[in-house]
Amino acid sequence: MFDQLTDKVADKAAHTAQTAALGLGASLCLVVGCAFLTGALWLYLLTVTTTLVACVIMGAIFTGVGLVMITLMSARSRNRKHQKREEFLRYQAQQKASVSNGLEGVAGVIAAFINGLNAGKKARF
Repeated sequence: MFDQLTDKVADKAAHTAQTAALGLGASLCLVVGCAFLTGALWLYLLTVTTTLVACVIMGAIFTGVGLVMITLMSARSRNRKHQKREEFLRYQAQQKASVSNGLEGVAGVIAAFINGLNAGKKARF
């Protein structure tokens, strides 16, 4: 029982560390790439349009990308909650199966047998 708990904690810690490391590296690359692309797009838009139109276009692009990223985060969070719920239900079913086959299952059968004997004694008298 305790080993299962420590294994779950270790798995979650490893998963979280991997996610954090990948996220940090990806974020750094994205920030640098977005900075260069933003500069290039800004210079291009200034040559083609006015400053106001360039600001509107850049704001719309960044807002759209931000909304897509929030949607992806939300979907990932829902998926993780669904996996946790399935894992909990599986663990609960496993625990019920082990209780009915284990020592508590035998104790329950013995208690039911004794209750039956007592009910039989009361029925005769």
